[in-house]
Amino acid sequence: MAAGETFAICISRVRNRAIRRALIAIRPDIEAAAADYVVKADNAELYRIPQVDPIGTVPGTEMVRTYDGRMAQKGQPGRPIYDRLKLLPDNDRCPFCDLRNVSTLDHFLPKQDYPIFAVTPVNLVGCCADCNKLKHAAIPMNANNTVLHPYFDDVTTQKWLAAVAVERAPAAVTFHVVEVDEWDVTLNARVVYQFELLRLAELYSRQAAHEIANIRANLCRHFEEGGAAAVRSELQWQWESRRRHQLNSWQTATYEALAKSDWFCGGGFTE
Repeated sequence: MAAGETFAICISRVRNRAIRRALIAIRPDIEAAAADYVVKADNAELYRIPQVDPIGTVPGTEMVRTYDGRMAQKGQPGRPIYDRLKLLPDNDRCPFCDLRNVSTLDHFLPKQDYPIFAVTPVNLVGCCADCNKLKHAAIPMNANNTVLHPYFDDVTTQKWLAAVAVERAPAAVTFHVVEVDEWDVTLNARVVYQFELLRLAELYSRQAAHEIANIRANLCRHFEEGGAAAVRSELQWQWESRRRHQLNSWQTATYEALAKSDWFCGGGFTE
């Protein structure tokens, strides 16, 4: 989905001749900006992209209108591209929180501040409404406070998410980010920034609480049959299964934390 072609499709039904001519005239600007975007994203330098408004003779508000009224709106020429972009995340999961379902498109660089990328596909990421809202006005000011871009940044091969079982009734789990030695300072900082911006610790802790409640009966059965060793064996099996599927999911971190907790395996889940 090339930026220029997408832009041309979105503006294909503009009736006002003057506006249409002005929009057609800035297609080269849209394409050049998109090419620069890819280069900057590949080098984790999106924060270096300047905010441009107007684009040629087109004000930023017209570009925002192009997205809102000619791409996101059902029945408009750009809507099929909008729908295709929403399908890109694996398993319909929001790539930012990796928990909720995709329900909208996020402008990685906010369209109000970077209108030149309002309908540029590489700047549009399918995500959940909650992450979209939390990330809405986040403008990258430097290398360390740039959210991870799902199309360019891969943090799935190294463990960065960890959890700890909290010894209280009812049992709970807290989450935190651990530094990865194989990454540079900037990438480690970006993971922490996204984790805090999207309030993932709170979100994952709530999910872990529900998970513990759901598995309590099963753990009680294992405890009755084989004590703490049987509970730990079950939790380790669940941990390994989830780790093989996804290294940094909240489920993987939860089961690892529970399996490593002597208090929890010893019956803490029954309190």
